[in-house]
Amino acid sequence: MEPNEEKTLVEGCLNDNRQAQKRLYDSFAPMMLGVCCRYANSQEEGEDILIEGFTKIFSHLHEFHFECSLAGWMRKIMLNTAISFFRMHHKHHNQLSIDEGVAADWQAASEATDAKVREKDILQLVQQMPETYRVIFNLFVVDGFSHKEIGEMLGIQESTSRSQLTRAKNWLKERISR
Repeated sequence: MEPNEEKTLVEGCLNDNRQAQKRLYDSFAPMMLGVCCRYANSQEEGEDILIEGFTKIFSHLHEFHFECSLAGWMRKIMLNTAISFFRMHHKHHNQLSIDEGVAADWQAASEATDAKVREKDILQLVQQMPETYRVIFNLFVVDGFSHKEIGEMLGIQESTSRSQLTRAKNWLKERISR
């Protein structure tokens, strides 16, 4: 979408133009659903996060001043919504003990893994990860946050983020090598 087109669309939304609001939703919902589903347990939960995120987007659209891309701004809201959803609904579900043993080294398994594992297969595996692993894996690997930032977002120690990421990688490595 062209910047001028985005500006016209945002202005229409701010003026309560229902067609502009529908167009904004239709234009960005598929991309934003991908962000939400990376953090969700199911498609339905991802859709719940998407709806909550779009509610926030429409409520705060007046704060968007085109200093960054509209898609980037919306993505950040979706990401924050997904993290809030995780904290409220699932923080302690599937939480694995820090004392559990760590599986074999990630790199060794990577070398043994067939190089032709498809991205779709990996995405499906990531969606099957225990929640804590999945959230930390996505925040670090996909979204590029540091362990310090992850710790602050999730209310955990930086070292917990590191150990959970290691376990997430080992979990993924184990399933890929099957």
